[in-house]
Amino acid sequence: MIGNRTQGLRIMSHAFVVLYTLALFGGMLFVSAELLGRIDLKQINLLLYFLAVFMAGLVSFRSDHDAKQNSELTSFRWVSAVRLANYQTWVLSLVLFAIVFCTKDKAISRLFVGSFILVFWLTVIPLNRYIPEWIAQFAFRGHNSVRTVFLGSEKSARQLENWAARQPFFGIELLGLITYESVANSKLKMPIIGDFMQLADLIEQHKIDQVVLLETRGSDWWIDSVMEICDKAGCRILIFNSWEEYFERELIPVKQGGHTFFSLQQEPLENPINRALKRVLDICVSLPVVLLVLPWMCLFAKLMILRESPGPMFFRQQRSGQRGRLFNIYKFRSMHCSNPSREGEQATEGDARVFKFGQFIRRTSIDEFPQFINVLRGQMSVVGPRPHLIQHDSEFSEQVNIYRTRHFVKPGITGLAQCKGFRGEVTELALIEERVRYDLEYIRGWSFWLDIWILLKTAVQVIIPPKSAY
Repeated sequence: MIGNRTQGLRIMSHAFVVLYTLALFGGMLFVSAELLGRIDLKQINLLLYFLAVFMAGLVSFRSDHDAKQNSELTSFRWVSAVRLANYQTWVLSLVLFAIVFCTKDKAISRLFVGSFILVFWLTVIPLNRYIPEWIAQFAFRGHNSVRTVFLGSEKSARQLENWAARQPFFGIELLGLITYESVANSKLKMPIIGDFMQLADLIEQHKIDQVVLLETRGSDWWIDSVMEICDKAGCRILIFNSWEEYFERELIPVKQGGHTFFSLQQEPLENPINRALKRVLDICVSLPVVLLVLPWMCLFAKLMILRESPGPMFFRQQRSGQRGRLFNIYKFRSMHCSNPSREGEQATEGDARVFKFGQFIRRTSIDEFPQFINVLRGQMSVVGPRPHLIQHDSEFSEQVNIYRTRHFVKPGITGLAQCKGFRGEVTELALIEERVRYDLEYIRGWSFWLDIWILLKTAVQVIIPPKSAY
């Protein structure tokens, strides 16, 4: 019920924005044509443009908008309103300029299109912020409100106090807690309205529409009794998932084969379409680099390395890839050929093993360019968690329990953690914990545009290297 109300509220809010967009476009066209005389409406394919604006509005609907937020209400506040407005404006701009470009339409002013997009962005932000609240006040008040009680222990009820405080937005009127235990000196902000043995009478007395079942108590009798009483009274049951308290992470429901399971993380790259899209990006980036850029880099690197530290041009080493599969990673050699026993040591600032040209290519990340060969071979991706040394994988997994979940996806030449400044030497536990946190954030929140953003951010870091690059 709550999920349906949330989804319906988003659809209605977006429908209002689509109608507003059409009205704004028509109004600005009228002003430009009739009042300012800058556009001749007879020379413009009005139907095409209105259809384009309408389709852009439909395409810009995001049913999963801010799904990761802890509160449905927070998804309608200012920060989210700006994010949604940015996305809506981007889609609208892409559609309109694509039509102008494809039709080579000279009758409509580019200045008009730009002005319309700017006005739309400025005005749709407050609409995204306030329209859901106005609709909610109309749709979820009075007879449409849902009188609700919690059923369970005081401890479980405390977990949901913040959630309960936000539910009036959706017309959920929380009356209090019905418990099965005796409670003295309750610290709850909500009242305790009765005992479980009085559940049937309390439902009738308070005209309760919904019972939120906080726990199962591992008892068939308890569950059967609650179900029987609520069914007879025509009362909804909403079951709270208390397992998240034990896992200390959000549980993702997965429906498969008529059964419901829970996963500990979203994995967008398990979708074969997303994997194919990412692979296309990998090939589009790595193939030109390998064919056009890498040969010249190899020639220059070979000359410099021979001059400063004679020996092989490439440094090759085993790393763990997706699902722990081993592969040989390639880099331009940046260190003197030294004792193999020191290969597992991290490079430190001012490390004597790094020769002068090696310092330059390490600082600018040029030493990583041969890894585009690994990308082309499918062993790595352009973007993903950075592959660490095999021995470091073992060490870090002992320090951070969830470390090896990084291997759910292919390792990358660059990643979200590196863009956030976590690269170079790992000197303390907190650094590897932060890297893992960003790596998992990337795995859970992957999108094609996130990869593009990381690539652009990395390009900036190649030009302006961070202090941690040595």
